[in-house]
Amino acid sequence: MRLRHTLPLALLLLSGCASQTNLITGQQQRGAYSWSQEVQIGTETDPQIIAQYGLYDEPALTAYVERIGQRVLEASAYGLETTPAEVRNTPFHFRVLDSPVVNAFALPGGYIYVTRGLLAHLDNEAQLAVVLGHEVGHVLGHHSSRQAAGAQLGTIGLLGAAILGEVIAPGRGVGEGIANYAGAGLQLLFLRHSRDDERQADEAGVAYAELAGYDAASASRLFTALARIGQAEGQSLPAFLSTHPDPAGREQTIPQLAAQYDGTEVNADAFLSHIDGMILGDDPRQGFVEGNVFYHPELRFRFTVPSGWQVNNGASSVQIAEPNGHAALELTLSDQQTVDAAAQAFLAQEGVQVTEQQRGSVGSRSLRLVGTATTQQGSLGFVVYFIEYSGRVYRFHGIAPVASFQTYGSTMDGAIRSFDRLTDGRYLDREPVRIDVVRPSRAGAFSSFLRGRPDPYGLTPDRLAIMNQTDLNATVPAGTPLKLPAN
Repeated sequence: MRLRHTLPLALLLLSGCASQTNLITGQQQRGAYSWSQEVQIGTETDPQIIAQYGLYDEPALTAYVERIGQRVLEASAYGLETTPAEVRNTPFHFRVLDSPVVNAFALPGGYIYVTRGLLAHLDNEAQLAVVLGHEVGHVLGHHSSRQAAGAQLGTIGLLGAAILGEVIAPGRGVGEGIANYAGAGLQLLFLRHSRDDERQADEAGVAYAELAGYDAASASRLFTALARIGQAEGQSLPAFLSTHPDPAGREQTIPQLAAQYDGTEVNADAFLSHIDGMILGDDPRQGFVEGNVFYHPELRFRFTVPSGWQVNNGASSVQIAEPNGHAALELTLSDQQTVDAAAQAFLAQEGVQVTEQQRGSVGSRSLRLVGTATTQQGSLGFVVYFIEYSGRVYRFHGIAPVASFQTYGSTMDGAIRSFDRLTDGRYLDREPVRIDVVRPSRAGAFSSFLRGRPDPYGLTPDRLAIMNQTDLNATVPAGTPLKLPAN
């Protein structure tokens, strides 16, 4: 969690369906938005993505990803004279998000994002070019527009975890709703891309990378690694492909597609030099859990996490979900200056009824409200504290369906009341682990090169092996570049 407010969530109403030219295939297709509407969606949503994830503060790395992205873009249909001028005159933006989640996605209208978590799993510039080309393909293919038209959506936008239960879908618990929407606290409501769209984006990503001069075949190893992440986490796909259904045999089809071209560049050394020193795994300065306690060194607070509950630490909120999806907590920064103003803004929301109100001294000063909220999905019980602490006002709330609130209300209340000042230097002084790119002078099992190195926050030895596109017990030849936790 960083010190930033969550921006209002923009919603765009559909104005009807239109015929669009798919710039990958050159064919006409039905879409929900005009190009100008797609640009509007991207322009309005981009600040919200940045507010929720945060940008990675490394200018050289950011400029490098932008440079590779623009190179791939110019090799795509974007650079053709036959492409409509309104598309060719639209600037595309390539951003690095400060998140350890392995993720990449695109907004309509030319906004493309990769996380530092994904960059850590790449081995070379050619793989980066394929990933960026894939996302460029989704934009030029108008895939989000086509999917929205096919589903006859009335709105498209973003949804975040909020007190009145917007994350709760029919038949699903609060915690599960938050977990599904909170890969980084905020998720696109763009429809899941179809397999046809994915194949088109794969073909486009390989073609654009190859036409830009890269050997795209090496990307097959990346998709093998991504599949292994999904298997390790008990899901079919990692977060990177949360809206990207995986066509079977991707590891085989990528080299087959690449064989049609003659790109040769891989540029492993250039890529690795740019991620050398990048933060690896979670950044403890922005908050971490240890021994059922959440510590935030930068904002200097702590609180107890209910045993067994799952924590998602985003850029603008911390979300904690009961493992069976029956209840959830969220801590976020209020945009009000006092606890009373924050409480009044909360009470002004439709459907909120307060049954208890109490002032206290959580933080330095607090106001506690207990009650119910009526939503389209049913009634929720809530406990919310507005906490003044260190010149800021936080909102820390717990929600559960009314039937579950009696069971989980006291647990949530206790977790919120545990919010306190962090003074212990053992936690205040925590620093992130960074990537150290090394080339061992000896051959050996990958696991042998981890000895004596720190454990990154949130990454196991197996995940470090996957990140290096190898196995924990596989023999690594001498001189092979490895991405290891820096001492």
